[in-house]
Amino acid sequence: MAKTTATVRMYKGLLGDCFLIRLKSGQSVSHILIDCGILQNIPGDKAKMQAVAADIVAETGGRLDLLVVTHEHHDHISGFAHAKAVFLEGGLKIDNLWMAWTEKEGDPQADALNLKFNKAKQAVAMAVDRASALAAAGVPGADDIVGGLEAFIGPVDPPGGVLGAAERLTGKVVMRKLKEVARGGGGKVEFLEPGDVKVTPGAANLKAYVLGPPRTEKRLYHDLPSHHPGKEKETYLDRFSAADQLLSAAEGAWEDGEPERPFAPRHGLTPERVQAGSRPGHEMEEIEQDVDWLKTTYYAAPNWRRVDAEWLGMAGALALKLDSDTNNTSLVLAFEAPGGEVLLFAADAQVGNWLSWHDQTYGPAATAAADLLSRTVFYKVGHHCSHNATLRKDGLELMASPDLVAMIPVVESIAREQGTKGWNMPFPPLLERLLVKTKGRVLRGDQPTDESVFKKKRVRTGPGDLWVEYDALV
Repeated sequence: MAKTTATVRMYKGLLGDCFLIRLKSGQSVSHILIDCGILQNIPGDKAKMQAVAADIVAETGGRLDLLVVTHEHHDHISGFAHAKAVFLEGGLKIDNLWMAWTEKEGDPQADALNLKFNKAKQAVAMAVDRASALAAAGVPGADDIVGGLEAFIGPVDPPGGVLGAAERLTGKVVMRKLKEVARGGGGKVEFLEPGDVKVTPGAANLKAYVLGPPRTEKRLYHDLPSHHPGKEKETYLDRFSAADQLLSAAEGAWEDGEPERPFAPRHGLTPERVQAGSRPGHEMEEIEQDVDWLKTTYYAAPNWRRVDAEWLGMAGALALKLDSDTNNTSLVLAFEAPGGEVLLFAADAQVGNWLSWHDQTYGPAATAAADLLSRTVFYKVGHHCSHNATLRKDGLELMASPDLVAMIPVVESIAREQGTKGWNMPFPPLLERLLVKTKGRVLRGDQPTDESVFKKKRVRTGPGDLWVEYDALV
């Protein structure tokens, strides 16, 4: 029986995820694409993603054995919209599409979750618009309060989901169209559950363990490191801000056995409220303020009457919570080779998602997550190497293989420019630990590759530095 090899190609300069896996077994070849996105508002984003799409078509011959879409964030799916002729209009055939259970229409838990997320997105979009209006009215720094927080979310569906004649390629629309393209071309669409064990489709294949996202709310809404004095930290973050600690406490992260919720129970979205068709108390147009009125009347009043900055601060907290909760819906896959080596693609999974992997076993052999992590030879680092997207004791520290290699889809210079203080990506303590664990074998989306730390011919760089690829299984 021919040995299965795997090459992982990471597209560079995106601050977004786009990974093409090429599997070979003898003369048989299969291709798997995991996500295709770039952060919102990066200059040249559309042209960049069209170049990436053209390379994918050239490499695959215009056909994917499997497309994996991990979650609905702009930096994971925007490439499908920017290069819609390839992905949404038939330029690339999709034989199989895998998504998480969270995208399954008619699933009561998925429908309730998506309803909640859609309302939160609309609130964030409204806050961004209000901040822009305040900035136009001359309020210093108003647009910085929520600046950058919508970048992962992308275009937002209007209230009620009515898109009009000119359909906008929002995240929801892109996810729907990908399903339609796959099914329309005779492909198969599957929604994966935690604990599933699959075999990747195609002539050359690997076993795929579905680690997340979790079904339990306790895990699904656990975004931040829990604060347990005297206990080992969950992540590589030494401490987090007082605001983060307050939010963590409010979610119940300090109370063993309590489900973690984004809001107090009386404000939560319960199945009964979903069934009753609850709606926000106000429509966006009823809240909009005229810029001239702000200039001439409201901001002529004493400063103590201005509450807008405080309101926008709360909107910023909502945006961060929405971002983290969406990350925790990431579809996480561990691909196992016949020889036992594991390739881990963690998408943007945060603390609760990682913890949930250890709540279950996998397949008839009752394989444990700790066993899969101990055999991991390739790790796609979660969420651009941010502080709470790689678990410590029950995550990276379990990756014991001396052959471990990591890929980080990051552009540090762009991350540092986002928001008011910049995003700390890659997070220095985590990056330092990755360099130790991999003996320096870390491939980044924003730096040239030091091939001297890799075995000969296992790393290659594409024309124009469009991509870097690594022979993960040889």
